[in-house]
Amino acid sequence: MKGNLTAAQAAERLGVTTGTLANWRCKGIGPDYLKLNGFRVMYPLEAIEEYENLALVRGVA
Repeated sequence: MKGNLTAAQAAERLGVTTGTLANWRCKGIGPDYLKLNGFRVMYPLEAIEEYENLALVRGVA
């Protein structure tokens, strides 16, 4: 699936608040995002999936 998520959708998927996402953007951390028309923030689904994969902790077999 491709597409973009709103900040609210991305926050829900990641289990954080939209305020947390805003703080992450200011600090230059968290998933990559798009800033459209100078103010509208969108998160490419691929960026959210990549961020989730980076947070993946592998168990010991």
